[in-house]
Amino acid sequence: MAVSKMKRMSLVGLLRDKEDIIGRLQELGTIHISGYDEICQMKEAAEESEQLQAGNLDGLSLDNPEEALRSNKEYQTITEEREKLKRCIEELAPFDERKKGLFSFLRPVKAEDLADAGSRRASIIAEAERIIATDANVREKEESAARIETRLKSIDVWRQYPYVLSDVTSQFTTTDFLSAESLKEIDELKSALSEAVPSADFWVLDRSESVYPFVMTCLRDEHPAAEKVFTSHRITRYDFSDIDSAPETFYNEQKALLESELAAKNELLESRKTAASHISDFELLYDYLGIKAEKIKADISMSDSTVTFRLEGWVPARNESAVKEELGDEFICHMEFSEPADNELPPTKLENGFIGSAVEPVESMYSMLKYGELDPSAISSIFYALFFGFMFSDAGYGIILTLACLIILIKCKLRAGMKKNITLFLFSGISTTFWGIIFGSWFGNLVQTVSLGKFAIKPLWFDPQDSANTEHFLAFTLLLGVIHLYAAYGMKAANLIRKGKWLDAICDVFFWYIFYTGEILFLLPYIPYYKNTQFCASYHKYGIYLLGIGFLLILFTKGRKSKNPFIKMFGGITCLYSLVDMLSDCLSYTRLMAMGLATSVIINVFNSIAASAAGLNTAGITFRFIVFIIIFIAANLFNFAINALGAYVNACRLTYIEFFGKFYEGDGTEYAPLTYNTEYVYIEEENSTKKKRR
Repeated sequence: MAVSKMKRMSLVGLLRDKEDIIGRLQELGTIHISGYDEICQMKEAAEESEQLQAGNLDGLSLDNPEEALRSNKEYQTITEEREKLKRCIEELAPFDERKKGLFSFLRPVKAEDLADAGSRRASIIAEAERIIATDANVREKEESAARIETRLKSIDVWRQYPYVLSDVTSQFTTTDFLSAESLKEIDELKSALSEAVPSADFWVLDRSESVYPFVMTCLRDEHPAAEKVFTSHRITRYDFSDIDSAPETFYNEQKALLESELAAKNELLESRKTAASHISDFELLYDYLGIKAEKIKADISMSDSTVTFRLEGWVPARNESAVKEELGDEFICHMEFSEPADNELPPTKLENGFIGSAVEPVESMYSMLKYGELDPSAISSIFYALFFGFMFSDAGYGIILTLACLIILIKCKLRAGMKKNITLFLFSGISTTFWGIIFGSWFGNLVQTVSLGKFAIKPLWFDPQDSANTEHFLAFTLLLGVIHLYAAYGMKAANLIRKGKWLDAICDVFFWYIFYTGEILFLLPYIPYYKNTQFCASYHKYGIYLLGIGFLLILFTKGRKSKNPFIKMFGGITCLYSLVDMLSDCLSYTRLMAMGLATSVIINVFNSIAASAAGLNTAGITFRFIVFIIIFIAANLFNFAINALGAYVNACRLTYIEFFGKFYEGDGTEYAPLTYNTEYVYIEEENSTKKKRR
């Protein structure tokens, strides 16, 4: 439960060694290179504190890295090539026949493999461009086939018509191709045309696809009147002026063309299977170019003079000697390591153990911890897993979740963030199993249902679904809420003490402890279950005294930092509103009860439905038991997914709002060292000792 101590690093080296030094820093993976804003901040801090002993920032260019990247042709080329490779990898993924392990994410490669992909960069990119062109042809064939299919549908109803479709006019007559949904509509049209177009002649073809196609021929002079009638009736008109053949002939021609287009498309798709053999190369080059792009970004973040360059960044204090040894013995450069100035905010590097690191992804979604703030990860992990398990609270589900996470962690090479997430779910699965045993839920009441009520697994504590235990269950969730909130205020006090603000810790935390404890004791007689306990009878009377003492202490200390004498004296009057806040916060934890009951109740309902549908209480139990299993598995997969999601979201909510909201400052900068950031592969470390380049 700690934030790594950081030191500011200033390095001045020869411009000729810049590329090699960047490469070595990337191998080390410990230097967080400062961006434009951070460099300006460091320069200002160095000038103010006069700590800079060697190398002067004067005469060094300090361009905005973002603008420099946009104007860097090599970086833009790499970005475009990576987009092409990414597109090919995604397009060819369905055809990838490589054997993959369960939940496999990263495959191991050697550094030489990446270098080899880099040497074949031109040929690999050419292959990628060929595949992209093939994909464009596939889409073109698909669009063409779609257009032909649409044309076939439109012409299909007219295949009975024996004449050339484009021959619609003669010296004296005009022909229209129409369709209606019923014969009644055709009769209505005939009636409307009888007076306006007396020469109209109708030929109704056989019904097709729920429509009646028909042909109307009239004198050319009467055709404008016919068009006016068409607009007032529910009919569809067809334009075949571009078809110089009979419908049947045209239909057969289009069908043959469609088959040709589909065959060409399938041939192109078959070529994808062959192209899928290049996915491995695409992945290698994609990550190789990514590493190269990181070097360019690091290069641009540094400032150059005629013969030297300057690097500004941050390094964990424990890696200082390693960096000095790695760079100082090989390159002509000057390095200076110093403590952060008061106006500097170093990046935050969390250093937690197996338990604390699990909650770091959840914590980072809220906000990155500010450097110098006490890391709450270990405590957050415990409470998060505790609340998740309490809401999921089924031993069967917990065992499944635990085993699945263990298999993934053991069998798969995961990215750091994914590994932490899976670890968090591992702890949550263990917690779920624990609470399931406590409450006696093993896939709900599965044993009791299958045994037709002859056997049942009893809870170690109490059954939450028993109405007699409702008040007990509710009271326990409120107790968990109070513990969680008090832990949050404890973290606030620890942060203040860490910064040497003992008075603030006493006034802003300890006095509030007294105040809130008084409120809780005062309200005990109104809280279900606790009102009938000996504890309530013995300590309720002290609540009003603690509440009054806490109020007076806060009243005269909360405004102590204000210059206004009235606020300084009575600034704590607003603490009365905090009584409502505290009560509201505690009630938020009743969601633990709601989610815990939802999981178990839904399981039991599904068990009852499955048993009823299978008829387990009747004869033919072998077949019926199979039916029960099918329904049981389908229903529980749904219940597992929906309630696991609910437990995750609500555990995050309690962590963010109720816990972090009391003390967490955030707004820190994430520690992002220059290293090998890969998406598809990871570089295996060599067993032999790495030889330095001299």
